Amino acid sequence: MRIRTRIQLSALLAVLIAVSVAFVLILGMRAVERAIDRNDKVAESLNQIFELSMLTTDYLVHYEPRAERQWRAMHAELEHVLSGLALVSGADEPLLAHVRENSAEAYLLFDEITVAHERGTLGEVDPVISREYQARLAARLLVVMQSMVSDSVTLGERSSLEAITAQQRTFALVLAIALSGVSVMVVIGVSTNRTIVSPILVLRDSAREVGRGRLSTRSGIRSSDEVGELATAFDGMVAELQQSHTMLEHEVTDRRRAERELSEYRDHLEQLVEARTAELLALNDDLRQATRAKDDFMASMSHELRTPLNSIIGFTDIMLKRMAGDLTDEQERQLTMVLHSGQQLLSLIDDVLDLARLEAGRARIDVTSFHIAEAIGMLIDMMSPIAAGQRVALNWIVAEDAPEIISTDRGKLEQIMLNLLSNAVKFTHEGAVEVIVSARPDGSVAFEVRDTGIGIPASEVEAVFDHFHQARPDTSKIYAGTGLGLAISRRLAQAIGGTISVTSEVGVGSVFTLVLPPEPPEADVFVAEGDSTVVL
Repeated sequence: MRIRTRIQLSALLAVLIAVSVAFVLILGMRAVERAIDRNDKVAESLNQIFELSMLTTDYLVHYEPRAERQWRAMHAELEHVLSGLALVSGADEPLLAHVRENSAEAYLLFDEITVAHERGTLGEVDPVISREYQARLAARLLVVMQSMVSDSVTLGERSSLEAITAQQRTFALVLAIALSGVSVMVVIGVSTNRTIVSPILVLRDSAREVGRGRLSTRSGIRSSDEVGELATAFDGMVAELQQSHTMLEHEVTDRRRAERELSEYRDHLEQLVEARTAELLALNDDLRQATRAKDDFMASMSHELRTPLNSIIGFTDIMLKRMAGDLTDEQERQLTMVLHSGQQLLSLIDDVLDLARLEAGRARIDVTSFHIAEAIGMLIDMMSPIAAGQRVALNWIVAEDAPEIISTDRGKLEQIMLNLLSNAVKFTHEGAVEVIVSARPDGSVAFEVRDTGIGIPASEVEAVFDHFHQARPDTSKIYAGTGLGLAISRRLAQAIGGTISVTSEVGVGSVFTLVLPPEPPEADVFVAEGDSTVVL
């Protein structure tokens, strides 16, 4: 049996014993109270019988109406007491009935005495005969009352005996219950000592042995109660501790061996560091040479590619203007394709070169102060013919809270805004493109380019700033472009201390926001990605 169940049963047994004792005491006290109450009523009836005797004598001596009235009133009280007298046992019923019969007979005898006295007084009967008759009736009345006294005394004795018996019976029951409770508690105590105290002492001694380092110690307790579970957990914990100690010894051995190896390795560490440092220096030299070669290549390619492309574009334009002679429609169509392809290739070369300069940290910052409205108006004028060709309205607003003059690199700002405006116009089939310039609470200036174009999927919003990336692959077949404009714009924005962000919804349009700080960037300083600063 589990300890919890044992404790609950012990508590329940204690409650039952207490309730039983209380119940027996209550019943015994009630029995004693009833016996005492009956004894009191018997005593009261005895007193009333004695008073009736005295009143009888008083009446027979004086024959006064007062004595008669008192006798009859006392007899009525006696009848009331006898009617409320309860029986203790069946043996008392004949006595109580005899007392009640004697009481009724006494009333009749007293009534005959009064009648005989009245008749003798009125002369209806010879006074001598009347007195003789009254004397006989009085003698009979006294005998009846004496019998009533004797029966009442017997009833009182039985009531007293019943009270004593009830007390003895209650005491015996309470004593028996108490002894039973004590016996049960002794049994519970012995069981508790055997199943709880002794195992706990064993666990204590086992814990002391484990504390001394004897991890092979086990409690040896096997029981299904809580103490057994505790002992099982204790033995398991000691077993795990012993296993951990063994593993720790192995780890200590391995660590000492590793320390020896590390000590041996440390002896040669300086040589390894010197060798590695030499390798890194050589690698850095190779990287610098490779970077220089790339820069030289880009510089030479800028000249070598631009010169023939400009020649191709220039001669194609001359032929399209028919300065070299007339052209057929097919020749004009093909030359137009050549001119358009050359212009796209030249734009691509410019973008690649710009990106290379930015990543190489060769983007020079030239800070000037200029009017915002003037710069934006000029950009709008430049893009108006293209927007008109696509039937797209082009609007611009400078908010009242926006500063009139801003200090930054105007060329890079205009390049960023031209890229944003070009994309907005290119991807807008109908509707409008709007530029809004406003001030932010922190003093920065925001340039927003809003369009009602095709929009950008949510999964592609951040990727549009990657190199050679277009938000929707199918657009590359419809809209020409290299996918470098936004990447270059973000790098340029970082160069002048700003940021570019975008919000868009497919089929609704996009909003590109360029935010420039209130303080102008430092000249000739470019902050590239990764928070690295390069001074040019």
